[in-house]
Amino acid sequence: MQESVIKNKWNNFSEKHPKLSNFLYQFLKFYLFSLLVTLLQYLMLTFLPEILFSVTNWMDKPFQFIHVNFWIVDTYAFDYPVTGDATGGLGYFIAFAITLFVAQCVNFPLQRNVTFKSKGNVAYQIMWYFIAWVLITFTCSLLASIYVPILKEYIETAVYNIVITVVNGGVQMVIYFPIYKIIFPEGSKTEIATK
Repeated sequence: MQESVIKNKWNNFSEKHPKLSNFLYQFLKFYLFSLLVTLLQYLMLTFLPEILFSVTNWMDKPFQFIHVNFWIVDTYAFDYPVTGDATGGLGYFIAFAITLFVAQCVNFPLQRNVTFKSKGNVAYQIMWYFIAWVLITFTCSLLASIYVPILKEYIETAVYNIVITVVNGGVQMVIYFPIYKIIFPEGSKTEIATK
């Protein structure tokens, strides 16, 4: 009974506001898939560094890349010092990079094919998706290099991974949705070509 009332209200709303209802429906799917991918990232970032720590010595090698010195900020966009455990060094960066790559390999087809139902040129979409991913990852990593040292000092590793995943995921969701609306145009290839 309650479900049919909600469905009727949604159908009435959709008839009166088709563009807004489509936008909200897309955002809901985008959000749910983003949560799924965030969960995948959390699980991978919880276990993969420990696996690398147990089988390699990569955590013993510091990794710093892209020095940024601007105003009060003097840090590296990718700053993974040796911590003596699985949360630092080159090994943690590799775990982070693998996690992000796998997450995008899951996220791209879900968002393209299910959320936006795009039939555009897939090579073009992959290229722009990759560019957006690199720029957003750089921005989030730069922000993380500022707040992560504080988190590491005061928060346990499991909670620290949750905070990093939620903050990165939240920032990326806000940035990615409008970018996806551009990268993944709706409709058939013929309709897209005539726009």
